[in-house]
Formats: sequence, C-alpha cells, structure tokens
Amino acid sequence: MASKNEDDFGIQDLSQSFNELVFSSVTEESSVLPIFSVLSKTSLDLVLDDIKSVNEYVVPPWKKSLKKCSTDKNTHWNDKLLLLDSALETMDGNIIISVILFLKSTLKQNIFFHQLSKRKSAVRHYANYLIINGQFQQLADLYMATGNNANMKQVYYLIGRDVTSKDVLYKRLEQFMVEHMPKVNNNEDKSELFENMHLLPGCALQKEWEKNKNSNEAIMDFKKRLKVDDFGFEWTILNVMASMQLWPQLTATFIKPNWLTKKNTLKTVMNPEIFVYGLSRHKPPKDVLEQYLACISDSEKSLYLAQKLNCHKFVIQHYINQRDRLALIGYKAKVTAPTEEYFLIENALQSTDKKWKN
Repeated sequence: MASKNEDDFGIQDLSQSFNELVFSSVTEESSVLPIFSVLSKTSLDLVLDDIKSVNEYVVPPWKKSLKKCSTDKNTHWNDKLLLLDSALETMDGNIIISVILFLKSTLKQNIFFHQLSKRKSAVRHYANYLIINGQFQQLADLYMATGNNANMKQVYYLIGRDVTSKDVLYKRLEQFMVEHMPKVNNNEDKSELFENMHLLPGCALQKEWEKNKNSNEAIMDFKKRLKVDDFGFEWTILNVMASMQLWPQLTATFIKPNWLTKKNTLKTVMNPEIFVYGLSRHKPPKDVLEQYLACISDSEKSLYLAQKLNCHKFVIQHYINQRDRLALIGYKAKVTAPTEEYFLIENALQSTDKKWKN
C-alpha cells in the first residue's frame, strides 16, 4: 500500500523535490519586496502625512473654446459652429445651453436660427430652456424660424397653462391666433388648434356656469372677445351645457315659440339634424331629445332620427297622429312589455275614438 507521501504516479514526491530545489537558496531577507515596488513614494507620503490629494482642475475643451471665442467677437462663425457641435457631443444640457446662448448673442438672428434648424437636438434643448423660463413668444419664433411649425401646438397649450384669469386667457388666445395661426401650414395641426380654440374657452364657460347657471353675459363676452363664428359659438354652448346637464338653460337658448305656427322652432345656424345628433351624444333624457325632434320641420327626417335614437314615444305619437294603425302594430314588436311605451300603443289600438286610415 502506498504511503501518505506518494500517489499512484509519484507526482506528490516529485512536486516536493522541485519546491525544495527552487526555494532552498531563498533567504528570509531576500524574500521581502521593496515597498515602493507596490506603492509610489508620493502616494505613501500622502497616506503617512494624512494629506488629501488635490487634483488640478482640467478645463473642458468647450469652455476653453468658449473663452477664446468670447474674447474675440470677430472670431469666424465656423469656429463657433464647431463649438456648438462639440457641446452637442457632450450631451450635457447646461453646456449646450451655454453655447447656444453665446451663439445667440454673437450671431445674426437669421444665421443663428438657420444653424439651429440643422441640429434638431439644439432646437430641442433651446426650446426646453425657453419653456422653463416662460419665454413663449421666443419659443414661437424659434419653431417658425426653424421650420418646426407642427410644434406650434405646444405654444398654444402653454400660453393657457396656469392662467386663472379669464381675460388674460382670452387675450393670449386671441394674440396667438392672430400672430401665429396663419403660419401653421399643416391642415391637421390647424384643425386641432381650431377645435381647441373652442375647447379652452368652453372650459372657462363651464366654470362660469358652475357659479351662475344663468350667466348669459359670459357667453356673449366669450363670442365677442374671440370673434368666434356662429356655428362654433353654438356648437360650444351646446356641448358645454349638455355636458353639465343644464337642460332648461339649453332649451331656453335654442328653442323659441313660433306664434304663427303655434309650434316651437329650433333657433340655430346648425342643421337641425346635426344639432339633435350632437345633443344625443351626451345621452340626455328621452323627453329632452323629443323636444328638439319636434322642432324639425321635415317629419320624415325627425321620424328617422327618433327611430335611430330609440325615442319610442315620439315614434308612437307620430304613427298615432298619422292614423297609421299597421305601422303602430309593427312598431309594437320593437317595444318591451310591460313599459309605458307598450301601454301607449295598446291604449291607442283599443281606443274607439280613432279613425285609422288602414
């Protein structure tokens, strides 16, 4: 049996013999390495003397370049553009803005905007800077001069942000529409802006009506200040009042009695069918919808809308007035029993006072 110092191949004994041969001549003194081979003298002095190392501040290249450019106002603008590109490469917002503001103060405005337009990142950084500082007029100028017309929507929303005064809001919106709206070329952007031109004041009207449900003065003030066309004016009122469920006020605004025909008429520049359909989107009570359906002079159109909007009472009363017994029987299948509409049909069919035409 092999001893503890041996393995099957005798490798352990060979290894031990090799170690004895190699390290037999190494003394304790010679095995100690110099400390400076591990740690530099300077570092050692800092550790022993407890002195904090103070590294010399290295001025970034862009700051050196900026200092050099600022000392000479006649520096060629190509060097300044190189400085801008170097700043953009750092991806540091503070550096980029510092260089952009420097260029703005040393370049002609048309050259400044033209060069920014070639660098979308620069436009983005400068726009954020203007937004943070509330310089919305300069922001609008930036977008228009650099061909970012679509971003004018952002200016439109920003001018109404945090505005609590109705007069200030109206003034800003009106100024925007006069100064900048003609410059917006994209039809989709124009459409969105025009829609929201009514939306924002509509919100202001809603706040006004929450204070006073009969505040007609606020309505007319809104129309006069923003010079809103009749269609947009009435469409805004319709949707705001309906969303607030101000049904009596809505009726008083749009439904007027006609003393000649002894019937109510719908006073609006809108097509009556469009008005009723727009109103139906707010899911008003059926009797409210029926008031407006009755104002449509074309009976066939009003009947079609009533059927489409499930205003069953209106349809039933129409067939009764037309003495159309067969149509009434056919419509009975569309009405759930037992409901008020169902009994209305039953009573009409069983009445002996009616002279049906069929």
